[in-house]
Amino acid sequence: MASNWTDIKIVELDEAATGPSGQGALVRIVLKLSQSAPSEWAEYFNNAWSQHIYMMKRRASVSGRTLEIVCMPNELEEDHLPELKKIIAETNQAYGAYANEQTRRRQEQEEIAQRQKDELAQLKGRLKLD
Repeated sequence: MASNWTDIKIVELDEAATGPSGQGALVRIVLKLSQSAPSEWAEYFNNAWSQHIYMMKRRASVSGRTLEIVCMPNELEEDHLPELKKIIAETNQAYGAYANEQTRRRQEQEEIAQRQKDELAQLKGRLKLD
């Protein structure tokens, strides 16, 4: 009954999309994700990130297949990437549970619909209409 969900991971730095942030020396760094994030996944990540606290925290958000963080380039590897990975892991776990629950509910609804269809077919076979 498990969903077909595959965890999202950061797969690479998108050099072409990375550039000035308009905030002094800070850079808008764009990281590509392994797949496009469903809207519920992105919303969970963005909320979890906004509540996550650590030293030197910077603004970050997910949209589609990208994760953007505005920071100094030399901060990314040691300061922010471990924290981003923590929140991604937490988000994957939460979304995986959500996806499994959605799959379970969908299967339950399909089973109910099939039982009703079978009952109607049996009723139709038993009816003597003349």
